[in-house]
Amino acid sequence: MADLKLNGITPNGVGKIKLGSVNVQEIYMGSTLVWPTSIDTGEVEICNLIWTNTNSNETELIAGGNIPIITTAGEMYTKYLQQQPAACYWQFDENESSRGLYYNLYARNVVKPPSGFRLPTYDDYEVITDQTCNPNSPNQNTHGAALPNNFDPTRLTNTDFLGDSGFNAYGYGGGSAFSSNTTLWYDGIRANFWTSSAANANGSRIAFTTITASNLTFAAWSNSTYELAPIRFVKDA
Repeated sequence: MADLKLNGITPNGVGKIKLGSVNVQEIYMGSTLVWPTSIDTGEVEICNLIWTNTNSNETELIAGGNIPIITTAGEMYTKYLQQQPAACYWQFDENESSRGLYYNLYARNVVKPPSGFRLPTYDDYEVITDQTCNPNSPNQNTHGAALPNNFDPTRLTNTDFLGDSGFNAYGYGGGSAFSSNTTLWYDGIRANFWTSSAANANGSRIAFTTITASNLTFAAWSNSTYELAPIRFVKDA
């Protein structure tokens, strides 16, 4: 099957292309259906990469068994000191599972991805935020979820292109476990994600953030040993 792209992005579902005010349902090249594609529900193709479009709730380990889901700040800090994989829900509340899990450093490389997927590299994130792929760069609103989303509307005042890529960074923040008072923070301000880069290497943790601008900007950090962050998975198209 051929693959339709507009500005390097495959439109994510009916409603993303219109003829006047009418939603386009299908596009053909001759007799070949080129849009919508046959990508599975919960996935989106961006710049020849297929991403999961929600934050992971995976707990199964590649080596077998499961990552523990931690329910207290003190226990999460203990896992950090022990250098053991662990994850938690936002504010340690299972009712917040729609945000996905917040994994510690020691969990990111051992949690089992969905079949065929992998933990993204920093370069994978750079591909989808690069000018070549995203003509709106450095405005990364295309990677934010369409309204309504979790970003603070008093910060994210530029709403152009929101949801266009289908990546859907919702602004669910991140966390730190550097003391027994584990903190989950930046709710509505950042969407933090782990990469597979080495601990404390540049780009081991990235974010789409509103901290310095009225639109989403792409940022990368190297301080990662005690951090907590959601995970997305990726595979080559």
